[in-house]
Amino acid sequence: MTIGTKVTFKLEGQDFTGEIAKAYVNSYLITFESTDPEIVDKYHNKVIISQKQFTAVN
Repeated sequence: MTIGTKVTFKLEGQDFTGEIAKAYVNSYLITFESTDPEIVDKYHNKVIISQKQFTAVN
């Protein structure tokens, strides 16, 4: 996957759509937006996800 690819993933039981910002060996830094204040406070709209835990959006 390349930087800028849109992906979907689950975080704390919620579904999110985000964009790959940086690639690592077996994971990616994904930026996303949430309206949940707890999620925003905890993750600051960025999270590192294993490549096995998300799917690309067509």
